Amino acid sequence: MSAPGIVFTATRPPAPPASSRADIALFAGLIARRQGPLPKGLLETLAADAPAAEAGGFFDERLLGVPVRIDSWDQFDRLFDWTQRSRVPGSTDTVPAALGLAVRQFFLQGGSAAYVVRCGDPLPVADPEASPEAYRTARGNALSGKAAPEQDRVPILPGLQNRSNPADPLDPASWLGAAAIFGVMDAAMLVLPDVADLTAEPLEAAPEFVPVLGQTEQWRPCAPAAGESDMLPARPAVQQFLAPRFGQDAYRRWSQAVSYGLTMLGRPRGPAHRRDVMLVSALPLPQQTTDLPERIANWPLPLLDREGYAGTEAAPLALFDEAAIGNARLQLGYPWMKTPEAAACPEGLQSPEGALAGILARSALEKGAFRSAANSELRGPVLLHPSLALNDRNRGYERPAGGGNEHAVNRADWLGDRLCLFEARRGAVRMISDATFAQSRAWRSGGVSRLMGIVLRAARHLGEDLMFEPSGPRLWRGCADRMIAILERLRTMGAFSGASARECYRVTCDRSTMTASDIDAGRVRCDVVLNPASPIERIEVNLALIEPLPSQSTREAA
Repeated sequence: MSAPGIVFTATRPPAPPASSRADIALFAGLIARRQGPLPKGLLETLAADAPAAEAGGFFDERLLGVPVRIDSWDQFDRLFDWTQRSRVPGSTDTVPAALGLAVRQFFLQGGSAAYVVRCGDPLPVADPEASPEAYRTARGNALSGKAAPEQDRVPILPGLQNRSNPADPLDPASWLGAAAIFGVMDAAMLVLPDVADLTAEPLEAAPEFVPVLGQTEQWRPCAPAAGESDMLPARPAVQQFLAPRFGQDAYRRWSQAVSYGLTMLGRPRGPAHRRDVMLVSALPLPQQTTDLPERIANWPLPLLDREGYAGTEAAPLALFDEAAIGNARLQLGYPWMKTPEAAACPEGLQSPEGALAGILARSALEKGAFRSAANSELRGPVLLHPSLALNDRNRGYERPAGGGNEHAVNRADWLGDRLCLFEARRGAVRMISDATFAQSRAWRSGGVSRLMGIVLRAARHLGEDLMFEPSGPRLWRGCADRMIAILERLRTMGAFSGASARECYRVTCDRSTMTASDIDAGRVRCDVVLNPASPIERIEVNLALIEPLPSQSTREAA
């Protein structure tokens, strides 16, 4: 029973959409709707503002496939029952859903606004009665199966492995699941918290706890023995499971899903793309096998460069490869986290993509999206799993030389060169690297990719304003001048490296950037060359111990 009185809750007014913002994330995944009517006017607002609401006729109070703007954790909690995920089919024992945990961490770490796309109710954590093949099929259908409104489900990644129709950037009716990003133009991050769970192998049962028995205790009765009618009914033990550990096949399925998400954002090579959006995810925990180095979870770099963990069986790839997921628009958080909200989950673990997105959002609001978010402290009680040792964190990795005249190829200077690392230090947990998964060193800084996203969103906004102007030198000069104004504002904020505007950027929009067919068709092409500032996140100092010089007294005695 709550205490009597009146409670006032201050709500943040919704901010108008802004194309230059880089702190707004779109979450797509499995979450249950909380029972009860929607807030007054919400359906009408969604119908007016969200083009994806027209998708397939799913637009109703279930909020199925509809991007809903969320401006606070309390607002999310009122709409979605994020704790209702059964542990096994038919069980009343529940755990939090991955999407709810991710959104919780996003707002806890400083995120101010997000969009949530509900793709259906979460699946049970485990299904011991199902065969491994049936288990994988059920999760594959939840990830990318055909939309089934009667089953309260839409695909998270439509078109993956041809299980459903792919999304068309020009057709709002196909913007299901993650494809709703095509209609949410102010979103700068895409987060899919359920991908790791839906691509994992069946969970293993946790080993039973065996208490250590000491000396036999002697008890003296202090009350009459209880009768059978006074005994409480026995409760069945709750079956516990281990958190997912990924082997080669699971990593291959996971990388295919991540690669498909990046491809969906980056194609077609025309105006209907979202290459300005960062895909924020987490590296799944690896399974220790005999063919991998010991303690691979503490130093996963060799696994990321192992062929066969991405691609297909016929065309194996390494996760580092550009043809797999070696992309500048992908950021992977590591290691996993133990939080109070995830205490009921297997091993009490949750993946860190929600916390990573929240830190990136907070850093973008406080310092600017183009600046590194490294050294940001996590809010709230957090433990890391596994705990990374200093020597594992600082070890780089080189691909061994082949049998010919090939030289060893440096794939990472240290663990944080390709992953967004979290580290516990002096009683606090901090993010110590802000890195992308890019193959090229020039694109490994997360701030560089986010800066490019800002420029792309600003360019799209600029093009929408000038779309119906007659093409000619006047329009070309106006386009170049407006782009220069945008870049000059970023230069004054410290986004570029260089002492002058000439050293920081170059904008060209004239006949040299367009062909005759472009001019005849009314297409305007503007070439922009940038020199982004690369942050210094890590300084290595080598100290050498040398013998001290002989003292003055020693020399005199000699």
